[in-house]
Amino acid sequence: MKRWIAIALALCLALFAGIAGYFYSQSADMAPDGPWISQANPLLVQDVRVYDLDGRLAYRGTVDLAPELARIERGERDPHRNDGSVFQNREGRLPTRERGYYREYVVRTPTIRHAGPQRLVIGQGGEVYYTADHYQSFLRVQ
Repeated sequence: MKRWIAIALALCLALFAGIAGYFYSQSADMAPDGPWISQANPLLVQDVRVYDLDGRLAYRGTVDLAPELARIERGERDPHRNDGSVFQNREGRLPTRERGYYREYVVRTPTIRHAGPQRLVIGQGGEVYYTADHYQSFLRVQ
């Protein structure tokens, strides 16, 4: 009897680990029905949906991050006060690092007059994360 309980417990744990692994990999790489990175060009994020402050769809399509990364590399700043500031990772959605490790940069949405929700977060190690929903989810692009 104990053997069957141990087998059942092991199967339940394996099933749970498999389900948890599936959802973790989905959220880490792309959300279901959400943006995904082009295999041909990792700086092109496909099927992005950007919503304005009222929750209305402001943009749907491909976002090319190359111009923003080039702007950042040239040292040019977006007028938004947080462009280039320390990203504190309060939401805990990026790997934990010491304060000051990440910097955030604005990615403008043409149909939104203010800075909008799109951002790039760049780590000191060169990793680049993109969010279309103001830090609710991230895609690693580099």
